[in-house]
Amino acid sequence: KVWTTATFRRPPQAPKRSYKPKKTTEENKTEDNKAAKAKAILTRGKFLKGKHKVWTTATFRRPKTLALARSPKVPRHSTQKAGTVNKYSTIYYPLVGESASKLMEDQNTLVFIVNLKSTKTDIKRTFKERFDCDIRRVNTLIRPDGKKKAFITLKGDQAAVELGSKIGII
Repeated sequence: KVWTTATFRRPPQAPKRSYKPKKTTEENKTEDNKAAKAKAILTRGKFLKGKHKVWTTATFRRPKTLALARSPKVPRHSTQKAGTVNKYSTIYYPLVGESASKLMEDQNTLVFIVNLKSTKTDIKRTFKERFDCDIRRVNTLIRPDGKKKAFITLKGDQAAVELGSKIGII
């Protein structure tokens, strides 16, 4: 089969205008509708689809859509977790020894074994609650046996030796 331009379908062309006498308003309205339809056919084409999006990359990224917040009908957990950090579960016991007593005298620092999961802020808060002292800083380390050691340095006006004797270290 030989392909020519006549074998392809083309959108219909608008009819050529010829001189006609003026019409009434109702006839003008129907003519306007016809003209709008003919214009739409000429611009769009009767059998043509709308324009496709031009892809600029080789990979397809799924577009982001509306993500609504979850509103479950049934709760995931029947009860909430109880608070695991309290003032008696954070600090276990003080360390007593030569190095601990030297730190107490020289650097105004007390040494405690604390809960492995407690943070420096937890240690600072619970120490302040239990012993009613102001703290400069808390340093922590995990010992080779798996226990966490906390070095609690007190502020200058409070003596660690006095607090140690009050607790029962000395």
